[in-house]
Amino acid sequence: MQKLAFPLVLGSLVAGSACAQSTATLYGIVDQSIRLTTNANASNNSVVQLTNGAVTNSRFGLRGEENLGGGMKALFRLENGFDPDSGRVNQNGRLFGRHAYVGLSGGLGVLKLGRQSTEGFNLFGEFDPLTVGNYTANAWPYFMTGGRIDNAVSYDGTFGGLNVGASYGLGELQGNLKQGSYWGARAAYTHGNLSVGAVYQEMRDATSETQRMWGVAGSYALGPAKLFAGYLGGKDATGMVDTMLNDSSRTVSYGYFPANPREDMTFYTGLTYQVSGALTITGVVYQDNIRNVNGVAGQSGKRLTGVLLAEYSLSRRSHLYGTVDYNRVSGSAATELPGRRNQTGVAVGMRHVF
Repeated sequence: MQKLAFPLVLGSLVAGSACAQSTATLYGIVDQSIRLTTNANASNNSVVQLTNGAVTNSRFGLRGEENLGGGMKALFRLENGFDPDSGRVNQNGRLFGRHAYVGLSGGLGVLKLGRQSTEGFNLFGEFDPLTVGNYTANAWPYFMTGGRIDNAVSYDGTFGGLNVGASYGLGELQGNLKQGSYWGARAAYTHGNLSVGAVYQEMRDATSETQRMWGVAGSYALGPAKLFAGYLGGKDATGMVDTMLNDSSRTVSYGYFPANPREDMTFYTGLTYQVSGALTITGVVYQDNIRNVNGVAGQSGKRLTGVLLAEYSLSRRSHLYGTVDYNRVSGSAATELPGRRNQTGVAVGMRHVF
């Protein structure tokens, strides 16, 4: 929710009684960056692009709630992702590909039905210094989380300093309830300046093969600085992670994932530092150790990424930023980059939140 601040309230309607108050909110972000990427193809040429934001994807949405009385509320959220440079819709052309759900909230928590974020994405969105980046170059560790799921039922509850969440995604395939299904659970606890959290989830493909992901993370606020550290583990018998991370220009020979599932061990550490009221600096390093790359037994590889981000607030709603990211791959992970085994990105951009 950090990325959805400063909404514009469209209206507040009283329907039937004083306790049946309904609100609807239009909100969004338009974030555009100019990015230079080195070694951007098999010939190791550089490319300059006008592209979506470095850490926030552009989006607009509607969300609202109705007070039902007795502490109970009905709620909904519809959110679309798009590319400002072309107007194209993201998430494979979905009208509301980021979120589309309806639910109820009360004293015991929130129940939601529809397209939602996975529990892995929910947890690390709070415990990553970049709140999960938007370029592949700064967000690849979280491809393991799956990002979002369809046909999901979720619960979220906060009890003092403890926040818990759980989701189940219905596969909706005939013959086997496990086919295409998802389940995940997370918990986070905050005490003073310290927060810690953990998550576990499983996704199954249409043949009931499983992609598992787990992780732990923590953060600690120390004056103007906030320190972060985390670990993501994964075991993928579906081939999803390799397919998503391999560069599209690469010709890849895949093995048999059910017998040789990809295994990831990703560690990261970073910090944010509030230099002044307007200027924030963020730095983070990610390191992944991989086994059975591309479903081939014994194939190993590594990926190392460093990111530096500077953000300057022109106002509450308008921000300028500059960022540098560096990626290096080794071993069989070379298929994740198009040419040389290293790549540098430099970008400047502007974000407006409404």
